[in-house]
Amino acid sequence: MSLSKQDMLYIRQAKTILDENFDRHITIPQLARQAGINEAKLKEGFRELYGNSIHNYLQQLRLEKAKQLLLTTTMPITDITYHIGYSHVTHFTSLFKKEFGLTPTEWRKENKS
Repeated sequence: MSLSKQDMLYIRQAKTILDENFDRHITIPQLARQAGINEAKLKEGFRELYGNSIHNYLQQLRLEKAKQLLLTTTMPITDITYHIGYSHVTHFTSLFKKEFGLTPTEWRKENKS
């Protein structure tokens, strides 16, 4: 798929929206509307530009934010879960463990010196 310069601008705008609102529940139709591009083009173009689906990008972004909070704060895991946009601690914990091999609590213990 060849993206026009305008499409690329819209897709970069969508990524900025995700970066700034990673903690909110945002659907792909909402994101497409906000960025001014149709859904199909957004999904394909995002993958083409960033090598990742929107869903996976957002999940990685949230997990990286969680790691920062685990390292730099004493926030309880529950608070971190809600802060990064997840509503269920068990869901967050299992995603975190799948990605990093440790639960958030274990990761925090190993990485705090």
